[in-house]
Amino acid sequence: MKDFSPKSQDAVALQQIKERGALPMIDRGDIRQAIDRCSNIWASLPGAGYGQFEHKADSLIAKFKEAGGTLRESEV
Repeated sequence: MKDFSPKSQDAVALQQIKERGALPMIDRGDIRQAIDRCSNIWASLPGAGYGQFEHKADSLIAKFKEAGGTLRESEV
């Protein structure tokens, strides 16, 4: 990472999501599954277990929908 700008942070986050195999899950709207897949590398995701503040899955899903994301039928 050349700097700590939002653009650089987004690029690193996207790479980590890809490395965890969660990008296709996000693309198809399987957000809970993607959260589970990435929780071991992000302390603030539900189920991370690092002892830090963890966001609620419902709150993250609401933000995903606010940003224009669509949930898969089984997620609704």
